[in-house]
Amino acid sequence: MDKFEYNIKVEKIKKLVESRDFETAAEVADGIDWKKVKDTRMLSVVSMIYERNRRYGDAKGILMLLYENGPGGRRQLYKLTELSAKEHNFDDAELFYKEYTELAPGDRGAYTLRYEILAAQKAPLKDQIEILEAYIKKEYDERWSYELAKLYHKAGRREDCVKLCD
Repeated sequence: MDKFEYNIKVEKIKKLVESRDFETAAEVADGIDWKKVKDTRMLSVVSMIYERNRRYGDAKGILMLLYENGPGGRRQLYKLTELSAKEHNFDDAELFYKEYTELAPGDRGAYTLRYEILAAQKAPLKDQIEILEAYIKKEYDERWSYELAKLYHKAGRREDCVKLCD
């Protein structure tokens, strides 16, 4: 594919994303050899498109291109961990999680990543609750507080659920 054809496809992908037609955008993206693309912004968009279509392996593959070709940042490691957990590839999830925590020690995102891995593994509710409680103590976050309240409810801890919601 020449540069002109590539640019036409990229513009089409951008318009499809703008109109939230991720399925068609993925079909167009499938026609491009992303290994030859260096545009980090476009690679991030394509990864997001694949993730929205629940094509976690493809999304992860694009992120790996980004990670290997550029300065591997914690945002990429976070997303790689998350995608690995979603596709139930827990060995990869643990490797990326470890790299993430080494790159960003003390980062609060490690709590949510650990939770996502535990949730995907269907770990005991007690373990999932503990990690979210630790996170909420460090930083209140509405999304994760709601998730913790749902876990309390599932675990039969209705008083804790109500208390958190209040």
